[in-house]
Amino acid sequence: MYKKMKKLLTMIEHATDFGSFRSRIHLFPFLLKIIMYIIPAIILGHYTDVIVKKMKSRKTLGDNELYYIIYQSLINVVTLYVFILFLPDFASEFQRTISGGYFVVLYFGMQTNYIEMLKEYMHTNSFI
Repeated sequence: MYKKMKKLLTMIEHATDFGSFRSRIHLFPFLLKIIMYIIPAIILGHYTDVIVKKMKSRKTLGDNELYYIIYQSLINVVTLYVFILFLPDFASEFQRTISGGYFVVLYFGMQTNYIEMLKEYMHTNSFI
């Protein structure tokens, strides 16, 4: 019983050791680490998109769609910068590991309104 508990605690330690590759040793720490990146990415990406979409529907920044695109882009940059500033080990995995890559992909992937605004703006202001 003691060996199993120690092994489980070691796996959890590996999963929460941000900035390292120790979670790759076993499936459980790898899965746990990916979950720790998926959940915040989904929540932050979704609410960032919802907030800007509500602002756009209320015309808080006016009628020009470019203002909302710039505003949401600034929110995205500030969010990622806050991670780098306050959670540098967590953020260091964004480009180095598969689990960190999940955060980036889902954070931006949850922002469907942002993508639609970009597509619409590019389509209406195209020179072709």
